[in-house]
Parts: sequence; structure tokens; C-alpha cells
Amino acid sequence: MIGTMPSGNSILVTGANSGLGKYIADSIDCVALTRANAESVFRKHKHFDLIIHCAFNSSKKTNNYYKVLQDNIFLTKRLCSLSHDKFIFLSSIDVYREEDSLYKTTKLMAESIVKNVATSPLIIRASAIIGPTMRKNSLLKILEDDSPSLSLSENSTFNYVLQSDILSMIQVSAKNSYSGIIDFVASRNIRLKDIANHFSKTVNFGDYFYETPIISNRNLQEKFPTAWYTSLGNIERFIKEPKE
Repeated sequence: MIGTMPSGNSILVTGANSGLGKYIADSIDCVALTRANAESVFRKHKHFDLIIHCAFNSSKKTNNYYKVLQDNIFLTKRLCSLSHDKFIFLSSIDVYREEDSLYKTTKLMAESIVKNVATSPLIIRASAIIGPTMRKNSLLKILEDDSPSLSLSENSTFNYVLQSDILSMIQVSAKNSYSGIIDFVASRNIRLKDIANHFSKTVNFGDYFYETPIISNRNLQEKFPTAWYTSLGNIERFIKEPKE
């Protein structure tokens, strides 16, 4: 597979119902895995050239810890056990946050499985991912709603990257057989109030302060030119992208 990007039944994409997984599954020729067809996929397919694992239960709090384990840990181990040539796992820069959370802990556990069990593993620790299949969040409320109300404070910070850029990086990584861990972030974070001011929006901010870790992407810039964009630059690119 080195030097080429596989296609069709040789690629498995998980989490294909929403978010990044849906964007990738809609953009390339692949086997798209969802909750509904998971058992069928595991029965029919014994080998994949490339597995792109985007599915994840992002619950911050839950009363059903077993379901979180099933979604985030057991599924990851089962996928790693499939015959494959390369495994790409979509993790998060939340693993760098100082405070512990269910999301952070299960991401780190899944990463550990991938690092120790998968073949030629690449872990992408991404910041907030924006694109045509994203769920409505604070950014979309600011951009789309009239006088939106948010629970987050005006000084809350985020780092935004595009779904399209992550797909491009996955394609380059597959062709060049990159492995290890990549922090996929924009070159600069941004405060919510600066987004509102830039787009001349009146926003009713709340009191909850959320701070995104500041992470250098200098190494990423050497491989992927779009990494030079700031979070604001990526928001402006997102607005210009065709929507579903």
C-alpha cells in the first residue's frame, strides 16, 4: 500500500453516520461502518488495507459506563483485531487537558490499544473539527443564529480545523505510510468573542469558561501547508466551502 491510497472495499471508515466519519465516508469509496451494519461488516470482511476509525462516544458524563466501554474501548480493540495494513485513529487534543474526564480517559485508553495492537498505527489528535457534517455547536450558533445565547463565556478559546484538511492529511499519510502521533491543530487559537466581533454578531454569552490547550503545529506545517492557517482563517475557509 506504500505510495498509493487504497479504495473501495479495501478501506473501512467507522462513525459514518455523523461528523468526520460521515464526511470521509461520503467523500471516498469505502466500506462505511455504523451501529446498524457493524455485525454485518465484521462477518463479511476479513481484511482491509486501511482502517480509519472515527467512531467515538463523546459523552462527558453517563450512568451507563458499560456502553461507553463498548463504544470506545471494545470496538477499538475489535477493529484492531481485524486483518489490516494500516490503522488511523481520530483522537483529540483533549488528551492534553490537565483535568481528567471520561472522554479524555477513554481516548487515552483507545490510543493505547491502537499503539500496541494495530498495524502501522497513526493517531491524529485533532482540535475542534468543522465542516459540512458537523453538529450544531457554539461556532455555528454565532455564525447562523440571530442574537444567539451560549452557555460559554466570551473568553472561552477554541482551535478549529477543517474536515477537508483532515481527509487530505489522511490521504497523504496513507500514501506515505506515516505512523506515530500527529497533533492536527490550527496555528492559533481564538476566543469566542473575537469570532463574534469579526462577524459583527451580537451574542449573549454565559459564564462557563472553556480553554483549549495551546499546542504547536510546527511539525505539521512541514508536511501539510494548510496547517499555517489560524483558527479564524479556517472559519473563513469553512464559510466558503460548499454545504450539503
